Amino acid sequence: MLKLPDVWFLIVLLALTAGGAVTLARPDATDAESRRMSYARHPWQATFDALSATCGAGLLTYDFAEDYTPRGRLILTLLGVAGAALYLAAATHALRRIRVAGVETRVPHPLLVVVAFLVVQTLAVAAFLLAAHAGAAATTPTRETALRAIAAFSSLGWATTPQQGDAAWPFTLLAWIGALGWPMWFVVVAPLARRFGHLRTTLAVGGGYVAALLVAAVLIASFEAPRGMMGRDGPHIDASRQTFSGRFVRALDETTAASAAGLPTAALDGANATDATKITLALLLIAGGLGGSATGGVQWPLLLWAGAGVLGALGWLGSRRLAPDLARWMHAGLACVLALLLLAGLVAGGMLLFENVAASPYQPAPTFADAFLDAASVVAGGGLTTGVVDAVTGPQLQGGIGRSVNLYAYGIGYLMLGMLAGRLVPLMVLRRVGTLASGSYERTRTTHTD
Repeated sequence: MLKLPDVWFLIVLLALTAGGAVTLARPDATDAESRRMSYARHPWQATFDALSATCGAGLLTYDFAEDYTPRGRLILTLLGVAGAALYLAAATHALRRIRVAGVETRVPHPLLVVVAFLVVQTLAVAAFLLAAHAGAAATTPTRETALRAIAAFSSLGWATTPQQGDAAWPFTLLAWIGALGWPMWFVVVAPLARRFGHLRTTLAVGGGYVAALLVAAVLIASFEAPRGMMGRDGPHIDASRQTFSGRFVRALDETTAASAAGLPTAALDGANATDATKITLALLLIAGGLGGSATGGVQWPLLLWAGAGVLGALGWLGSRRLAPDLARWMHAGLACVLALLLLAGLVAGGMLLFENVAASPYQPAPTFADAFLDAASVVAGGGLTTGVVDAVTGPQLQGGIGRSVNLYAYGIGYLMLGMLAGRLVPLMVLRRVGTLASGSYERTRTTHTD
C-alpha cells in the first residue's frame, strides 16, 4: 500500500478531513448565529469545508471571514497547508516510481519537496508582510492578512471577497510564486539546481506558462468589451472596462490568480462575465500551475505532453516512431486532460440537473458555462464560482414548508466526490505510467539477460 501514492494519499487525506470536520464542527470554530441558521446542516458544512480545504478548493459553505471564528480560520488554513504538502509528497512519490522504473529523470525525495514548499512559503509570506508593513499605508499586518497570504501561496482558493487592482495583485503574486513549483524553486539554489534542475527545460516550460496567461488575458479583455448603451453593461460602464488596456490589466490579474490558486478577483455571477470568459477561466483551472506545485488540474508538463500527442496524431511531428518512454508520457498527458475534462463535464451536468429539480420556479436557470466554471473549481481546486455550487448546497434546500426532505446532503455529497476524484485522477495517471514503465523495463532486462 505504501508503494502506491494514490492509495496512501487517499487514506491520509480522508483521515485528515475527518479530523478537520470534527474540529470545525465544534462551537468555538464557527459563529453561533451562523450555526443556529444552519440547523442540521452544520455537520455537513463542516465536513464539506474540511474536504475543500484539504483538496485545495475555496468553495466553502460558510463564509471564511464572517462565519468562522479566528480559531476556525486557523484550522481551515492548517488543513489547507497540510493537504497541499500531502499532495506534493504523493505526486513526487509517483514521479520517483517512474524514475525507478527506468525513465531518465531526476526527482527529489518527497520529504525534500515538502520542506522546500514550507520554506519557500514562509519566506514569501514573510516578505509579503514586511512589504505591507513598509508600504505607503505603513499599517501593521494582521493575523487575517497572514492567513490570506498563506492561502494564496498554498493554492487554497478562498478569499474574503473578490478584490481587484492594488488589493489583489500582492496575493496574486504570492499565488503565482507558489504555482511555479519545486523545479523553479530549486533553480535559484545552486546545489539543488545541479542535482535536480533542468534549467533550459524549466525556463522553456515557464515561458510557455507565462505566455499562455498573457494570451488568456488578451482573450478575456476582448470577451469583456462593453456593448455600449444598448448592450450588456448598460449606461454605467466601469471605468476600468472602457479601454482595452484597463480590461487587460484586470484580466491578467484574473487569469493569473485563477491558474495559480483559483482565487476570485472579480464577480463572475450573472452578467458580470460573459460565458466565453467563464469557459476560459475554467480551462485555466483545469490546466493548473507550472508543475511540481500544490495547484490542482493537469499541470503544464503533462499538458504539453498531451499537446505533443495531439500534434503527433495529426502527423505534425514527423513520421518517426517515438521512443516507448516518450509515447507513455504523451498517453499520460492525454489521459489526464481527457479525464479531468470529462470529470468536470460530469460534475457540471450533475449540478445543472440537481439545480433544475430543486430550484424555485422563479429562479433564473444557470448556463452550462456557469456550471462548468463551478465544476472546474470543484475538480481542479479553486474558489471561482458563479453561484451554482451554492444553489445545490445552500440553506434553501433544507426541509420545511414545500420541501419534505433535506436536499442539500445530495449536493454536498456529490461535490465532495468530485473534489476527491479531481485530486486522485492525476496521481492515478502518474502511477499507471510508472506501472507501464516498470513492466517495459522488466521485459527489456529479461531479454538482455537471456
